[in-house]
Amino acid sequence: MTDIRLHDVELVPERTLGSSTDDAPLRGRLTFGWDLLPADHAGAPSGWLSYLHATSDREFRQLLMVCSFRPETPESKGVFRHASLGVALSTAERDVQPIARLIDPGERTRPIAGPGTGVSFTVTTGVVDVGVERPPGAGPTREEWTVRGHGASQSNPQWEFRRVKGFPLVGDHPVAALVELVPGRLNTAQVLVAAELEHRSWGIRRYRAQLAPTPHAIVLAE
Repeated sequence: MTDIRLHDVELVPERTLGSSTDDAPLRGRLTFGWDLLPADHAGAPSGWLSYLHATSDREFRQLLMVCSFRPETPESKGVFRHASLGVALSTAERDVQPIARLIDPGERTRPIAGPGTGVSFTVTTGVVDVGVERPPGAGPTREEWTVRGHGASQSNPQWEFRRVKGFPLVGDHPVAALVELVPGRLNTAQVLVAAELEHRSWGIRRYRAQLAPTPHAIVLAE
């Protein structure tokens, strides 16, 4: 994967019925970064190259994005419960739009221990190695999604992120879209992130951040 510089994102609380008017924006809890790569970049997901060979008469770019979720601190309470990353692809004329022909991942999963199964953690030089212990007669593990993508072959792909048992929503989460460009037009992408944090005292709070508002959208091609 290419190196991506991550930037702090301010999460602004959504005002809903019953929510506190004293909620302040969250800072230092989410960072975001992106890079625009050639469609046939060496790090492209498997299967993308064969698609490109079959559509060699079209122009593509690979839009790579990373959301990085930070754990709670004494100064910033609450743990991430769910988040979404949405991308709106457009041209200045808006009569025809770029299309996210392929997205990655469609689904990313983690193994969750079934009944009677224990999860072991081993820490070596700061790296957490997660293993699964199965005592005799223990139930099988199952796969639960932690990242799920929607919107392939559309102009508004979206990814959802969630925590599952044993795997909090923290760390770097890369996603990518193979974008078919509109030739001769200014192709751009605007990004919106929404997140839910669960507080021990306040319950669930929802936040939103516009990452690339006009006129500072990500320029895909001019």
